[in-house]
Amino acid sequence: MGKAVKFAVSIPKEEFEEMEEIRRKEGLSRSKIIFEAIRLWKKSKKMDELIRAYEDGYKNIPESPQEIEGWEKASLATFSNEGWE
Repeated sequence: MGKAVKFAVSIPKEEFEEMEEIRRKEGLSRSKIIFEAIRLWKKSKKMDELIRAYEDGYKNIPESPQEIEGWEKASLATFSNEGWE
């Protein structure tokens, strides 16, 4: 992590109290819990982008009926090897 910057934020009291309870239980500093929240938010946004790209790919180049049939056969073969008792 590069040079640290201090800043002030305002959040509703209920969220602050919940954050304080979580960070005390986890043994985290306020800086660390905010850093982790931002990191997870960025990761979530990146995952959303990847999902949209994946969905767009299927919209632009959908599977052919032959490909779907092949996947169905492969799936059935896999499941038929399982003991379903």
